[in-house]
Amino acid sequence: MTIRSFQQNGFTITLLFLGWLVSSMDRMFINIAIVPIGEELHMDAASLGIVLSIFYLGYTLMQIPGGWLADRYGSKIAIVTTILVFSLFAGLSGLAWSVTSLLVIRFIFGLGEGAFPGAATKLMSENVAPEKRPRTQSVLLVAITLGGFVASLGGAYFITQIGWRNTYLSLGILGVILALMCFFFLRSKPAAVPDSTTSEQQTVTLRALLKSTAMWKIMLALFGLYTAMWGLSSWVPSYLMNVRKINLLDAGIYASFPTLAGMIGYLVGGWLVDKIFANREKYVIIFGNFLAALSIYAMFTVESLTLTILAQVVAGFSFQIAYMGILAMPLKQLPSQIMGSAFGMLNTGANLASFLTPAIMGALIQAFHGSYEIAFAYLIVGNLVSLVMGLFLGKTKKLFAATPQS
Repeated sequence: MTIRSFQQNGFTITLLFLGWLVSSMDRMFINIAIVPIGEELHMDAASLGIVLSIFYLGYTLMQIPGGWLADRYGSKIAIVTTILVFSLFAGLSGLAWSVTSLLVIRFIFGLGEGAFPGAATKLMSENVAPEKRPRTQSVLLVAITLGGFVASLGGAYFITQIGWRNTYLSLGILGVILALMCFFFLRSKPAAVPDSTTSEQQTVTLRALLKSTAMWKIMLALFGLYTAMWGLSSWVPSYLMNVRKINLLDAGIYASFPTLAGMIGYLVGGWLVDKIFANREKYVIIFGNFLAALSIYAMFTVESLTLTILAQVVAGFSFQIAYMGILAMPLKQLPSQIMGSAFGMLNTGANLASFLTPAIMGALIQAFHGSYEIAFAYLIVGNLVSLVMGLFLGKTKKLFAATPQS
């Protein structure tokens, strides 16, 4: 029975990994495709920023409702539905005929994908004991950076071969295939996994989470971190082409390097919060944000392209170190029954930054006549906000001690 349970969990984790991978590819492809899209649809920097941001408005709005739906109706139903919806609108992105149609499609695209993180995290928590969740989640989240790598490197290649429209259509077909796999093979009702949480924590509700000071601190920490992380990933390809004067394919290659570093960062961060800094995760948050801020500053101050790429790689690594420090706290303490809503709440704070930052950066770049320095400085402020929140978070074992109960 132990061997069978291990095999079943392994297959479930594999499907979840593929879900994170495809959703990341769909989401991140726009960062490399935005250049030819902007040229075809005749958009300026501010319009490009809005196109990059509008997805995250829908994505953010669906985080808490999507997590609640997974808690209410089951994680498998939520996962299959959300993959089908975001795959449909990924494909429709390739049919956009105007800026307005692209904005509408990407907004609904974001709504469709917004339910996935909470549902996937809930299903993972149903199959994994609390003390092992940060490491398991770190493995799953490697798929996000892997998806970004494939979207940057593979996306640039496929754009030059078949165009951005056909690439989006292909991504839509891939997602439908994955949804069918999840429908037929994903485990809906796993064997019970005992939560090593207290009986009080087992009564945590969405209302209690919304009243928790600790949860709001974590949300603000994620908001600051995602300001830096998604702002950098959204605008680096354009920066490399417009300021460093490299071509589209090379920009895709260079933009993929930080995602590889991010994969390592997820795994190292998961190991650190589990083995070295258990109950002291705030130090991981502080270190990751501080190193990322230094790296972003170096990116736009050094003259050498090689040093710029190196700084970008260090930033990509540091982001995920800080992220795992933040995420470990609720993953260890909250029961699986509320995990969908909890992760949706946290992702709301994170993805609000993902929605706002690209548009703000586009406006700053246009306001300063094509200069990226002020826009990059804005990202450093995000890291500093996340770092300060890390200072206030204290020890994990005390984090939810005062959480109101139903």
